[in-house]
Amino acid sequence: MLNTRKILFLNVLLVLFSSGICLAGNDQHEVVNVKEFKVSSIRLDSLGKINWVAYNQNGALEFGIEQFMNEHWVMVGIVAGDAVADQSAYSYSPHQHSGENKYRISWTGPEKLKNYSNIVSTFSRKEDVFFQLSEDNQKVTFSGNTYYMLYNPYGFVTLRGYGSSLDISDFKPGTYCLTYDNKVATFEKKEVWFGHSKHPIVRENKPEHYKKAKKPFEMDPP
Repeated sequence: MLNTRKILFLNVLLVLFSSGICLAGNDQHEVVNVKEFKVSSIRLDSLGKINWVAYNQNGALEFGIEQFMNEHWVMVGIVAGDAVADQSAYSYSPHQHSGENKYRISWTGPEKLKNYSNIVSTFSRKEDVFFQLSEDNQKVTFSGNTYYMLYNPYGFVTLRGYGSSLDISDFKPGTYCLTYDNKVATFEKKEVWFGHSKHPIVRENKPEHYKKAKKPFEMDPP
């Protein structure tokens, strides 16, 4: 009788042990090999166009094109990516300023973390751009087409774009910061009492609110 109980107990242990092996084997078969998403092969061609390749993309994704301007990374464009493929190629043609131009690609990963590609750079022989204000304090004119951003006296970006001039007729009097080409300058807009006013004061320096700004470019690109 005792031997019969021992045999029965050993059989039960054997069944349980065999079931555990089977379950472990099933778990191993359920593991899926998920390929890692990455952005690579970023380069600039002879025309200044940025090209990059996204690997193992699975669904819609926005790529941000960032340019290093005046000691900040600035979002200058967005490319929508909706491919579902092992390999997808993208491109973007940014505006270049005079001197060295640096670019990188950014995107938000599945864990809502910002990711960045390697940095690529090129040197432009484009002539330096300068600006002047009209005597009546109503317009800013550049010596050539340039990407620009205008900060109000409180340090917020209120105007941005690409072109050779911008209208400031509706702006209130005060000191403004202007980034353009690869430069930073400030100017003072004054009250206009008559048809023409004294030429405004222009200072080629960086105001404190620009130096301290940590995220001054959280706006949609033009």
